[in-house]
Order: sequence, then C-alpha cells, then structure tokens
Amino acid sequence: MKENPLDFSPIPRGQKGLSPHHMALVALFAVLTAVGAFIRVPLPFVPFTLQFFFCALGGLLLGSRLGSYAQVVYMAMGLLGLPVFSGGGGIQSLLRPSFGYIVGFVAAAWVIGRLGEREKLPWTFWSATRATLAGLGVLYLVGVPWLWAVYSWYLNDPKPLSWAVTYGFLIFLGGDLVKTALAAFVACRMGVLRKGRG
Repeated sequence: MKENPLDFSPIPRGQKGLSPHHMALVALFAVLTAVGAFIRVPLPFVPFTLQFFFCALGGLLLGSRLGSYAQVVYMAMGLLGLPVFSGGGGIQSLLRPSFGYIVGFVAAAWVIGRLGEREKLPWTFWSATRATLAGLGVLYLVGVPWLWAVYSWYLNDPKPLSWAVTYGFLIFLGGDLVKTALAAFVACRMGVLRKGRG
C-alpha cells in the first residue's frame, strides 16, 4: 500500500529500520532546520534563529526517534562542511560558542517527541506546549554551559556563568517562548496527520 506523503506517524514500536517514507521525513525536517538557521536576527554572541521552531515541530509531529534523527542529520550536514549552521559549517563548528545549541536540538527533539508520544491524540494546545517547553529547557541546559565553556577555556576569555545565562538564555527567552507556542499551535493543527505511537 502506498504511503501518504502527508502521514507524519512515528516509527511503530518494534520496527528497527526506517522506511523510505520515514527517511524522507527525517530529511525534510533536517532541511527545515537548516532553513531556520538563515531566518535570523543578529544578536551578541548567539544569533536568534527559527531553528528551534522546526526542531520542536519535528519532535511533536515525528516522535522522539525520527525527530531526534532529523537533528542528528542536520548536525552531520554542518559538520561535514555544508553551510547549514548560522555561522557556516565544518568540523571547526564544534568550537563555536553557539554549537552547544545544535547539540541541544538533538536532545530537545527527543524529549519533545517522547512527551508528545505519551499524550492522547489529538493534542491540546497546552499538552503540546508542555512538551515544547520541556525541550526548550533541555536546549538551554546544553547550550548555556557550552557557550560559557568555549569562551572560558577555548577562546581564553573567561566569563562568569551569569554572563552565559544572560546572553545564552535570558535575552532569547521571550522569542523562544513565542516559537514554543507557535510550534505547539501548528502541531495541534497538523495532529490529524499523525497516528499511533513511536
């Protein structure tokens, strides 16, 4: 039976491999995350982008496995040299202050997807928002320490942890809450395209 290209159902339990349809969804959200990197507002130290919006949407619609796979593919694309990060690409990106957020996208997508899988469909706006807020928290838990560590140890420009919290968390919080709510709203509207559990 031919798969519906608009079916965002996650991997069925017990299925180990990815179908071509699931591979296409992973690739789609990896590309969307890359596009989000170029929709940005320059800010000191870490740019404001739409990457988290697509990360969260992928986690909700695709589930924990596919959502996190999409972010792994996105990260691999950049590390292999494709200019998909907000600062370009290449293995040297590992030492950029903002790279912790890219690592955090993988964990955030998994957490968002896992929490979304535990909710009955269709989601309510609040249930989807709870999942995306949890993922946002995970993103900050990875990104802020990375930002502080790179400045303090690699760039030899020691900063207090409060500086990292301010410039890696507080100045983004308002915009990230908007992205969180927007991802939850879109996911709820598209929830009819997602069936079953991952």
